[in-house]
Amino acid sequence: MVIFGAFIFFIVLLVVGCVGGLIYLLYLPLKIKLVRTGSLAKYRSKQINVAYIVIVVGISAYLTFDAFFPGTGFYEAEFKTVTLRDIPKSAEFIVKTSTYPDFHGDYCSSSQIKLSKAEYEKLLSELKSDKRFHQGGQTIGSAEFDKSLGDKDSKKILLNFTRSVEGEDDHYLSISFYDDNKTVFVSICVT
Repeated sequence: MVIFGAFIFFIVLLVVGCVGGLIYLLYLPLKIKLVRTGSLAKYRSKQINVAYIVIVVGISAYLTFDAFFPGTGFYEAEFKTVTLRDIPKSAEFIVKTSTYPDFHGDYCSSSQIKLSKAEYEKLLSELKSDKRFHQGGQTIGSAEFDKSLGDKDSKKILLNFTRSVEGEDDHYLSISFYDDNKTVFVSICVT
């Protein structure tokens, strides 16, 4: 995994470096003119160059880290993809896990979300009456779902809903409701 991460970082650094290099080429004539006229000292020019390189490497590191460890916004979007609804205001992510997409775009993600009892009941009621969801389907079996399950027992899942995506037979979307009346598990696998 570390080697793969380093490889991805190198690729991202190469792409960001090329874009950064093109931007630097636009700055270069201005820099030369400023140095010639004495408006920009050579040591300050070197400091700008070093700062620019640090920024390019920093952006590359951030993009790579975000790809391997997506932020809460990614999981909020996954919730909306699965449920076709905005995430409730009381939502608190307990566990979030996702694989890095492979070259075909295949990945799995799963999250354990704690809701208020009222929003849990409201979401459950809405999904029961929504014809786009299949009630009682099996949970998506994946390592990510097992990780998001955490210390909870999979036998205590009350109800599971799955949803198909038209024309996307390789997309598996599910939301599972736990028997504590506050926890849901949202999972997506694209294979």
